[in-house]
Amino acid sequence: MKIRVSDIGDEGLHIETHRDPRWLHNIPELWSGDEEMKLVSDIDVDIELTKVLREVSVLGKVSFTIEAPCSLCLEPVRLDISPEIRLILSPSEKIDDDDDLEHETYRGEDVDLGDYLRELIAVSLPLKVTCRDDCKGLCPECGTNLNRETCECSKKWKDPRFAGLEKFKL
Repeated sequence: MKIRVSDIGDEGLHIETHRDPRWLHNIPELWSGDEEMKLVSDIDVDIELTKVLREVSVLGKVSFTIEAPCSLCLEPVRLDISPEIRLILSPSEKIDDDDDLEHETYRGEDVDLGDYLRELIAVSLPLKVTCRDDCKGLCPECGTNLNRETCECSKKWKDPRFAGLEKFKL
């Protein structure tokens, strides 16, 4: 997603675009083939660029929807994700701090936001997806979804990690 710095006028530049999911081909969490997490919408980008001398400020958001199985009960869950964009781009000779996440550099007359946006999307993906806060998960014995029904296993099942604690008397 390249933008020519000279195209950013005094009033700024507003860009609203939709990207095909294949635009994120380099994010393994979305394309690993194991169907753990998949992108189920286009990527909507809505940004406002302003320029002061040669520095470019980028504000806006990226919106997309993913589908992933609940990590407790395995039911499919759709999540709308909209990370905000806050970025200042400076000519390459100005910034030396690699640890500053809100400052990037550009070379020449073009600003390429593609890599930054893909990185922003990658870090905004959840590590754990649950269908709801009070999800009961699956019965560890028979696999019944405990959100829908109960089973006899769950009444008699004891977590083996706590077996040693039964020896203690209070």
